[in-house]
Amino acid sequence: METSIDDLKTKGFVTMSYPRGLREAVKKAAESWKRFYNLPLEVKKALPYSNNADGVGYEYKEGIGNKADRKENFDVTLAGKKWLEENAGHIGNPIALEFIEDVTRLVPILKPLVSHFVWQVEQSYGVDGLVEEVTTGEDAFFVRFIHYFGDREVGEETASAHTDQSGFTPHLFESSPGLECLTYEGKWIPMPVSEGETVVIPSMQLQLKSQGTLKALCHRVVATVETAEQGRDSAVCFVQMKKTPKYDKDKCGRLQEKEPGFNYSMSHFDFSNLFKK
Repeated sequence: METSIDDLKTKGFVTMSYPRGLREAVKKAAESWKRFYNLPLEVKKALPYSNNADGVGYEYKEGIGNKADRKENFDVTLAGKKWLEENAGHIGNPIALEFIEDVTRLVPILKPLVSHFVWQVEQSYGVDGLVEEVTTGEDAFFVRFIHYFGDREVGEETASAHTDQSGFTPHLFESSPGLECLTYEGKWIPMPVSEGETVVIPSMQLQLKSQGTLKALCHRVVATVETAEQGRDSAVCFVQMKKTPKYDKDKCGRLQEKEPGFNYSMSHFDFSNLFKK
């Protein structure tokens, strides 16, 4: 059941009903993603992550250590659509071509849900200019498809606790349970994404723009009995805000290395010093 926009401030997330066309497009793209990541690694690496193409493409991460990434993911933006299509064409693999076609179709279909969300936030919390900034920056929305590898211990963090850097994050697809959020009272609770609903959480830029009224929600993925062995898939949309400063990772470090919930009690002044000037 869709929750009230008031929950964004008290619970840290809001559930929104999935428009039918969006849900069908997400499911199709998730199926294409699974076929794509089952391709040989050399095929996938022929579409490497590229900052020159507005941050799109494939990444393989097999990090070592407690906070290291062990996953593969693929990022898609409208700004990088041409680069993706051209390079997928050079590969000539029909599965790769179908995947690119399915995922690049998602961003325009996402815009009505995103627009509805930011309109509610601007109206309810007085975040002036949010609607204009977000709805005119759809080329900066990026959808990330993730495959978390198995070979984990039950209860282990498959994705380390962190807040997202962008404005806010609609969680579009989770193949299995395990997504959790840290409440503002410091308790980890499940944050399920269902067939009929998506969960939207505030991220770092929205906390900055709302002057701390909305807090970037800390979240993680924990391995279950099923996913510890088999792994899991997910899809999210990071909605970046082009006119709002970005978190200064070079100066302040990876958000995965921060104490979970570090931002919940920070003053707005101290929080603002985490961003690029």
